[in-house]
Amino acid sequence: MLWGAAFGTAVVGCSAAEPEPAGPPTAGPLLSVSQICAGLFTGDGGKALERILESTEFQIRDEKGNPEAGAVARAMEGAYRSGAKIHDAPQPVCRIVGTAKDGYRPTAHVMFTAYSKYDADPADLPGASARGPRVWRQGKSVDVTFDCVSVRVGSTSDIPLQVTAAFQEQWQGSKGPTALGQDYLAVTHSAALAVAKALGCVDDGGLPARAQELPPAAGAGSAPAGRPAP
Repeated sequence: MLWGAAFGTAVVGCSAAEPEPAGPPTAGPLLSVSQICAGLFTGDGGKALERILESTEFQIRDEKGNPEAGAVARAMEGAYRSGAKIHDAPQPVCRIVGTAKDGYRPTAHVMFTAYSKYDADPADLPGASARGPRVWRQGKSVDVTFDCVSVRVGSTSDIPLQVTAAFQEQWQGSKGPTALGQDYLAVTHSAALAVAKALGCVDDGGLPARAQELPPAAGAGSAPAGRPAP
């Protein structure tokens, strides 16, 4: 079933994580926020990421964890075109590592997952009864889900490509969601919007230009996209 793949997204979005040790993640150069996963974190999203990780210079774990917006879009398109194999499709992950703080490096990631009705009863499709983008929050995690109708992808209003961008901060020394909740949303929105634009989604998948214009978020008592409520 489709939601089995999505359950992996939910676990990543909700699970606790150990802080990264202070050792350098790669031997590569220090990068600006615009160079990390190029195109995903622009404008307010980039500034928010700098505040979350209290860094203006970043490193990557490896090149696999540094997909640019176009690469994420191609992966989502490929997943949709795979039909019933969509639940086995890769889930691109942008892994961001900031400047070391007190022996640890602040880290965060954004994972992208594609869904469609090709691999599920329509009732199981995340957000099947909803219209427009959906937001889910819990702790240091935020999901933004949108439906994409795109000539490039071949997705239609009857069978849209649905994409979830799932953000998680993994730094235990951070200020947390009370102080940074809006920044978490800004980062996730920026990444989702960049992918929607790269996919050529009609009306950017319904995503607004600013994170503040997203609909109210569902919280811990509800289920993230693709995962049954407890």
